[in-house]
Amino acid sequence: MKNSSEYATQLKKLCKRVQKELGSPEEPELTDPTTEIVLSCLSAFTTESKAQSGLNKLNAHFVDFNELRVSRDIEVAKVLGSSFPQAKDAAKLIIQILQAIFDKEDALDLSHLPSTGKREVKAFLESMSALPAYTVARVMLKSIGGHAFPVHEKMLTVLQKEEIVSPDASMSDVQGFLERQIPSKTLQKTYIQLRQFTDQYKMSAAKKETAAKKKTTTKKKTATKKATKKKTAAKKTTKKKTTKKKTTKKKS
Repeated sequence: MKNSSEYATQLKKLCKRVQKELGSPEEPELTDPTTEIVLSCLSAFTTESKAQSGLNKLNAHFVDFNELRVSRDIEVAKVLGSSFPQAKDAAKLIIQILQAIFDKEDALDLSHLPSTGKREVKAFLESMSALPAYTVARVMLKSIGGHAFPVHEKMLTVLQKEEIVSPDASMSDVQGFLERQIPSKTLQKTYIQLRQFTDQYKMSAAKKETAAKKKTTTKKKTATKKATKKKTAAKKTTKKKTTKKKTTKKKS
């Protein structure tokens, strides 16, 4: 990412600001990998708290993840509820990923992963094309304790709006940048803080700004079209007058 040193300075400022506003969280315990995978599918579309609430609903409704795997996405979406953002998309993603794990392992139990080497775990997760980079990073960070920083759509948008990263940076660019800039000893806490900051971030201002730009662009386009029409009409009128004059002269 271009100008990374400048963005690194901005990142440090944001981290200090967020810590001052939200305080320092406790060091979290490592989570079960399969559970974290399902949670990642939910948290990609909504806040951490709503994702956890969605997971609780799924756990209460289905006997286990295997039953969840063989369920229809419509049923899973219904369990998540109409208030869950993009419930059907989340449901499809969950089923797709659980099926990919089952096809590879013939089971959904990944509790052995934390005792495996971190490189091996990352290679194992990345070998399943169904797993988005965000999910891989979540499992590496939250279940394995690896050096990874999960970035989802809203976090990317927020960091770009706050000018912490380049406006044309991709999620993979930003993930790599954050992993290089944030030390391992503070990575877990920093992720919790930035994720909480992202979840609480109000996007209305950004939407209004975008809408205003669209209106301005539309007005400019409309004005240009009107001006073009006037010029075209003026040219046509001029041509008609010229043609009439020539015809008159010929008759004379």
